[in-house]
Amino acid sequence: MSVDDNQMDKLRHVVGKSTLSEGISVPRQLEAWVDAPPIGQKRDVTLRFAGSCVTATLRRLGNERGHVQIKYENNAGEPFRNWLNATFAGCRSAQAEDFIELRKTGADTYDVAAFPAIVTNEEHLEVKEWVFHKGDPTVLDTYVQIREIPAVVGSVLVVRDKGQDYYNGQLSHFFRMWQWGTERRVIPELPLKADFVKDDVVVEVEFGNARTYYQDYVKFMLAHHARLAEIGVLIVPTEDFARHLCGVGRLRAEAKGRHSYSGMIHLEKVRRELTYLEFMLAGPVAVAGIGIRPV
Repeated sequence: MSVDDNQMDKLRHVVGKSTLSEGISVPRQLEAWVDAPPIGQKRDVTLRFAGSCVTATLRRLGNERGHVQIKYENNAGEPFRNWLNATFAGCRSAQAEDFIELRKTGADTYDVAAFPAIVTNEEHLEVKEWVFHKGDPTVLDTYVQIREIPAVVGSVLVVRDKGQDYYNGQLSHFFRMWQWGTERRVIPELPLKADFVKDDVVVEVEFGNARTYYQDYVKFMLAHHARLAEIGVLIVPTEDFARHLCGVGRLRAEAKGRHSYSGMIHLEKVRRELTYLEFMLAGPVAVAGIGIRPV
């Protein structure tokens, strides 16, 4: 399944150090949307923001992948960089939920809106902790796609009496808003599907029974072996959040006359077992433990 058509009219990009000083990368699925030039070529585009505009450069690099970028590191882009830095108050961490959004308003013209992370009096989800296999926190800076995950997760409003179906649905909604492909085959030859895919990153969201997440590792291994993904990301609840969701599940089961409710995967179980499973994981894996952000 492709990204929803109504999500293809904009480009969202999390704010990192390079965003504030140099430019942004264009996801593969939006290269046609920006009418990316041939490899090694470039052209001018206009960025409009806060009543002003600057000329930036849309270019496709001459590397093997042919990455597409919008660059504004030169003198012409200084007003735009100043606006970004003033809006986002300097460099942000890899955990930040700040982002900018580009909307195409004409041929090579984009309106840019800023969305700084805000504190509200409502509970939202957040990434509480990362665990890495064959990697470390630097992957959060290496892969802009992974830097989007805290923003996706942080968009989900907590509803205390809702269960895992609600959170699965909300995460799916916000991943699509960030132009992630959904329900893609991990490899063409098998019917196994990944929850979310963007460029070289595969994401699995797991709220299920503690045994079911092993299949997520299989998907990561297949995608890495076929060179269809560079890294897999597993999103699971923290132990506290899993305990809360299990409580909701038990109440619902009892209301339906059932007297048992199976357990749920959580970050601590993943952490304990990773030591014994890492021998079979050829590629890097990042595990995000999500929970409720305090008001």
